[in-house]
Amino acid sequence: MGKSSKKKDAASHQGISYDVGGGNNISVTKAKKPTISDCLSSKNHIDDVGRMFCEHNRDYCHICCVDHRLCNRHIEENTGIKKKETETENAARMYATTLRALRGMERMVPRPSKEVFEQNRQFRDDFKEKLDRLAKAGEDVQPIMQRAIDKENNDELDMNAMMQSMSVLNPGQTEFEMGGEESQKIYDEFVKGPEGKESRADNYTCSYCEKAGTVTLQRCSRCKKASYCSRECQVAAWPAHKKNECVKSKIEAKKLGLTWEQVEAHEGETARGTLEVKAIKDESMTRQVFQCKDRVGMCRRIAAYTKGRKITGLKTGATIKWKNPKFHYFMDGSSGARIEEEDLKNITIV
Repeated sequence: MGKSSKKKDAASHQGISYDVGGGNNISVTKAKKPTISDCLSSKNHIDDVGRMFCEHNRDYCHICCVDHRLCNRHIEENTGIKKKETETENAARMYATTLRALRGMERMVPRPSKEVFEQNRQFRDDFKEKLDRLAKAGEDVQPIMQRAIDKENNDELDMNAMMQSMSVLNPGQTEFEMGGEESQKIYDEFVKGPEGKESRADNYTCSYCEKAGTVTLQRCSRCKKASYCSRECQVAAWPAHKKNECVKSKIEAKKLGLTWEQVEAHEGETARGTLEVKAIKDESMTRQVFQCKDRVGMCRRIAAYTKGRKITGLKTGATIKWKNPKFHYFMDGSSGARIEEEDLKNITIV
């Protein structure tokens, strides 16, 4: 693979510094900032639900420098395909977003003004205060807030993983430009999670409320693909599902692979199925440790506790398929999977 980006004059572009390991830091600037016109360009297309995709049929594209994911999520909620965000979920998402924004501003060169920092700190405090009020009112805030923080951390980890791969592919280069065909290639090869086939069904996560569990869910009797955790969710989803997604089928859709959240729901017990994740960021020190992304974008650590402290074939960009996995909580507060010697017989590296 060739040079990922052209060097830029750091003084004329606002960049963010990233630690890529080994005491090395690199600076990143964006190729271009998308305008409203870019987002509404005729090259974009809208599906029957109203979701927007770029000319490459992506909702997130480095070449077009657009990210329609949040907008498309709101469209799915407004049409009734997905359950609408609750007040607590909204406050948690905004709180997590401001935490990430403040971390990013600390690394910006040049740094934002004092006023911008204060404004974002005020946003953070306001949303935290709202979450505290909701908790006092009886809302179970902590797991919702943690999930929102995990989501923002995953997005931040994506960028860190991109920077690590760019640095490895371009030794000695310290300034990179994000956006364009080359960074899209790097994202697809090293950072993008495994894709779940559209024709397959998710057996353990509700199509409407997206709650993950351990019991096989009931399928829609018409399309035999959508899955629901309760009759309430199926009834709520039915008008939009019937209009936009439900295509009558006589064949039961094959099941999708497991996600990190589904494996975690088993609370340390063996999960029946196959977890498929991509190793996106190398965090190895005394043993192999990788951040690994599942098909829905969730990242967790996989650590090798094997005899050789490594898993043969595991490297950045590799896909791990683990039959009947188990979830693990590490002592440093992170979580994911602790791979023992006896687990290797159930693991395939692609």
